[in-house]
Amino acid sequence: MTLLTALGRSVGPVLSGRVLFSLPTRAPRFALTVDDGPSPATTPALLDALARHGARASFFLLGDQAEAHPDLVARIAADGHELGNHTWRDEPTWTLPVAEFREKLHATQRVLTAHGPVRWFRPGSGWPTEAHLAVAEQVGLRCVLGSAAAIDGSGAGGPRSARLLDLVVRRGTIVVLHEGTPGRRAVAATVDALLARTARRGLAAVTLSELAG
Repeated sequence: MTLLTALGRSVGPVLSGRVLFSLPTRAPRFALTVDDGPSPATTPALLDALARHGARASFFLLGDQAEAHPDLVARIAADGHELGNHTWRDEPTWTLPVAEFREKLHATQRVLTAHGPVRWFRPGSGWPTEAHLAVAEQVGLRCVLGSAAAIDGSGAGGPRSARLLDLVVRRGTIVVLHEGTPGRRAVAATVDALLARTARRGLAAVTLSELAG
């Protein structure tokens, strides 16, 4: 399957609202989401930054990483954050045969639900096909992408990222950041600076479920 074909098959689900990009709300809050963890190189500092601001986030975790670092998954949940399914490893979801995707999605779900409820799914590299969405929906997972993202630092952000994100974050925005590798250590500083800026505007970072509620 080509990328163009996969994107074409995703247009219908996107237009029908099956893929979530933002959650409009009157409440002064936005959702902060972080992909590709957990990792000892990034997750502890990221959790510390969130704690300093009294903020909560949704962590879209990889199954293989979660299995390797159960202590970090436990801390994420214990700190009041939300767990999301980002499939088993960091790879483009749209390239996977449906049967393989189902196996990896379910394996990740088993690892994560040992630590808490999981209701959200984010495909690898941004886009699933309609068939992948159907598999996720069969286990009660809603597909979430986002409406604002850091580009620098392989998605972890850089010196300008907090300022640029602050320009576009509004009520109901879903922010996407990345952690999981030593090269993404900047994510903690990005979150620290962004939350300081959004707090001055009266905006609080919450989990997807809190924003949806």
